[in-house]
Amino acid sequence: MNCPFCGGEMAEGTFYDRGGSYFLPAGEVRPGIWTKGILREKHAVLLPPEAFGAPFAARPAAFWCGACRRLLVDYSALMPTAEE
Repeated sequence: MNCPFCGGEMAEGTFYDRGGSYFLPAGEVRPGIWTKGILREKHAVLLPPEAFGAPFAARPAAFWCGACRRLLVDYSALMPTAEE
């Protein structure tokens, strides 16, 4: 996916937010116990803490642009539609 702001390539992954917020690139396995060092080894992008949702709930797809430092989080599959 290309960044809608700068046109650069965006990395696909998942946004996590339990106990600290971070973006984990696709192909990396979420660690059971995490530290900043472990997440750095997994190429995670740490984000300001924001706790929401249950720890085992489905997570939104996310895309990170390292060039302009923007995160797009896709909640379309997790939000109820107007019909529901």
